[in-house]
Amino acid sequence: MPPSASTLPNWPWPVVTTELSTLVRNAEATLVELQHPEATLPMIVPHLHPVLDSRKRSWVSCMESGLYGYLIDEMQRHEKPDRVKSALMKVYAAMGTLGPWRRAVQVGNFPFSTTLRSEDSNRVIWEILPMLRESMPDRPFAVRNVYPARQALNLPDDACLIPARPIYRFDYAVGMMPNTKNFRRDLKLLSSDGLTRIFDAQFDEHRTLEGLDLYQQLYRDKHSQRNPDYTPEMIHVGRIRGWLSLRGLVDPESDRLVAFAGVHEIGRELSAPLIGYDFSVPQKKGLYRQMLASLAREAIDRGMIDDSSSGAGEFKRNRGLIPEMEQLVILPPLTGARRALDRTMIKLRRSWSRGITLESMIAAGG
Repeated sequence: MPPSASTLPNWPWPVVTTELSTLVRNAEATLVELQHPEATLPMIVPHLHPVLDSRKRSWVSCMESGLYGYLIDEMQRHEKPDRVKSALMKVYAAMGTLGPWRRAVQVGNFPFSTTLRSEDSNRVIWEILPMLRESMPDRPFAVRNVYPARQALNLPDDACLIPARPIYRFDYAVGMMPNTKNFRRDLKLLSSDGLTRIFDAQFDEHRTLEGLDLYQQLYRDKHSQRNPDYTPEMIHVGRIRGWLSLRGLVDPESDRLVAFAGVHEIGRELSAPLIGYDFSVPQKKGLYRQMLASLAREAIDRGMIDDSSSGAGEFKRNRGLIPEMEQLVILPPLTGARRALDRTMIKLRRSWSRGITLESMIAAGG
């Protein structure tokens, strides 16, 4: 039975629970918002008995899809594997089913690729993590979007840090911007092409549906069905609760939304976990370039940090964004029949990760 407000532990703070499938169609989890006095912390609690096809199960609720399945999808998208590679990928996928990845409770993460956190949120995560683990002792726990170089960590003794992916950032302090030809060209294209920039208040229900369709074209149709299948309710709830605000580019002649971004921001930092553009428009129009340039223009105007997340690494480096290694923290269950196996698979994953550096990930296409 899926977790609910009545079956989740009785934590000492007010709690808001949402069945995640109402926000992400291919997710099987409960989204819990712990309203701690110093910070509201999201937490994703996966269902223990998922029923969705594992090839379409979103990584927002199933870390196996992110750590193993998504990589396999990307390899198959770029080239048709031979028999040896196909066999190795099947072994790799099978290894993903054995560890804690399907059952891990994610602390501090909304159903986005990147969840931004304040200093208070980061501190509270490590303060309350022992209590959370004791309240669900048979579940593994995880914290995504961890950056040891700029975050204070207070890790439990049995925590394991695993290199996750390179992400790209730039701090657009007042008067600063990347000095690259590609970046300047994209800003010039944005200012001269004639598309209309629109912001959150200009998105009605019709515009929101247009945006979700553009996101689907890029993230799910082009890349992987494991990417989140966001619902209109996700946009509605995210805007009301302050997780999301919307941006877009409109063709003034047709009044069609041709590029879209869902923006997540905390303090001086913004990220866009939802991006999309109209694939029917000729590529020379540069809609993806213009949408990212629009977000950069906003970050420049507001003196913010643009966290451009992962993917399209060469594109982002050519525009002056700075790579940084993101880490995943994974913790085994405290008790239960799966504890020994989970600990073994975490150690195996860590041993595979030895020697992985930011430079090696970038060289591999990150």
